[in-house]
Amino acid sequence: MLTCLHVRNIALIEEITLNLHHHLNIFSGETGAGKSMLIDSIQFAIGNRTSKQIIRKGEQCAYVRLTFEDDKGLGIAYLEENGYPYTHTTIEMERILYVSGRTVYKINGITCNRQVVKDLAALLIDVHGQHEPQSLLDVSTHVHMLDSFGDEKFLHLKEAYKTHYERLMNLKNELSKISTDDRKKLQLQDMLEFQINEIAACKLKTHEEEELKSQYEILSHAEKILMQCQKAYDALEADGHHAGAIELVGKATQHIQDVSHINEELGSLHARLLAVEADLQDITYQVRRFADQIEYSPELLQEIQTRLDTIYRLKQKYGSSISEILVYKQNCEKELEELLGSTHNKEKLEQEIADLENKLNTIALELTEGRKNIAESIEVQINEHLHDLQMPHAQFKVAIQQSEMFNRNGQDEVEFLIRTNLGEDMHGLAKIASGGEISRVMLAIKTVLVLGDSIETVIFDEIDTGISGLAAQKVGEKLAVISRARQVICITHLPQIAAMGDRNYLIEKSAVDNQTKTQLMTLPDDKLQEELCRLMGGFITESTLKSAKELKESANRYKQGIA
Repeated sequence: MLTCLHVRNIALIEEITLNLHHHLNIFSGETGAGKSMLIDSIQFAIGNRTSKQIIRKGEQCAYVRLTFEDDKGLGIAYLEENGYPYTHTTIEMERILYVSGRTVYKINGITCNRQVVKDLAALLIDVHGQHEPQSLLDVSTHVHMLDSFGDEKFLHLKEAYKTHYERLMNLKNELSKISTDDRKKLQLQDMLEFQINEIAACKLKTHEEEELKSQYEILSHAEKILMQCQKAYDALEADGHHAGAIELVGKATQHIQDVSHINEELGSLHARLLAVEADLQDITYQVRRFADQIEYSPELLQEIQTRLDTIYRLKQKYGSSISEILVYKQNCEKELEELLGSTHNKEKLEQEIADLENKLNTIALELTEGRKNIAESIEVQINEHLHDLQMPHAQFKVAIQQSEMFNRNGQDEVEFLIRTNLGEDMHGLAKIASGGEISRVMLAIKTVLVLGDSIETVIFDEIDTGISGLAAQKVGEKLAVISRARQVICITHLPQIAAMGDRNYLIEKSAVDNQTKTQLMTLPDDKLQEELCRLMGGFITESTLKSAKELKESANRYKQGIA
């Protein structure tokens, strides 16, 4: 159960620390005092999405800490499974939200992510919001409410159905993709085969284009290259008429060699001349070799030009380089393979879909049978609670109709029906005109659900909307009954419910130093009587104080009778 709530800088709350009773905790206060801020703070701590506007004006962050004593060990087992430390049965959950938008979650001081917090919180606390009764009017929610009463076997069955259903939807999506019009398929096949053959026929090589361009440049300037290489060779190599550069450098080398031993610098010059002479000899050889390799051929030049034109044409169609063209060809081959195999894949998919539909049909029938059993059980219980809640002639029924189509929940269409008065027909909850009746129907449903659940802490935020008088008294009694088995936290504006509290808290709003603050105090008996007076009508007189005292004593006697 939730033993302590610490809130700092949430909306109008500056800082409060609240120690909670293990049975029925009642919060009351004037409209707008900030009662729902406490519920919002708990929702904030257990991972509900919120805006940074929740941070108190002028502060840098909002902070909430929840302390639980997990006597049933469900949360402790989760911590063990996920490697989080704990001491005895204590679990602390913290959340900090900074003005930058950054959020930090912690469990027992260890930083964690939001999903871990939500998973853990789902084992410890259940929050029923003030707008939740309106969800009863939405028929699409009824199947989920009904299923929430299912046992572990039923929930596993539903999870198996969900897995098969998602697989079925994926397979049907794949089938629709490959079930293309036959004419379009043939057109695509012809186009892919043409493109693959056109690229394959050219037998492209990765660096071929660069090599061809280099060859083309040489051949197209062959005459000039040969002439200049010859002149360079003549200048380097001696002939019978004049000395070449190699011969002249050789003579210079010999002259310096004769004096190289005299001075270190002359020795260095001699070494450099030797290197120059060697370089000239190598250059002369390379010039001759390069010139000898050039064989001017107009036919070869034309052949290279034609090949380059072919590559250019393919680049215009299939890619900016030979590498891209080859990748395009691979993709076409893959697409063609998938296209040619689509007939086989289609038959395989159709068979798998048929098998899955058979499985889903079997599971859906089991789900239907399970829902009928659940409905039969909860109808009796909910009707008993409705009668306790001053709806003596009410009859609640779960209508289950099977459809031909599969949906995420099976093949069932579920709707909650009710008759509130004798002589009326059963009709949908949406036709209930009274907000008080809707609240009581929701409370009856939640009572059955809560008492059949393992969660130790339950929060009701203004479950008493639209009711008064004896109905309010019965709602208070119902909350007291629930609180004997579960810790209950309830926000109310009705004295009959407030009087049932095992611990009462008053929420007030005040202006301090030009700032509005929400404050909270635990009410001792005398202050509780004053608060009950306010809830009964607002005036505190001897008469109203006497009525408040009698109301509290009556509530205490009722609780003693159910303890």
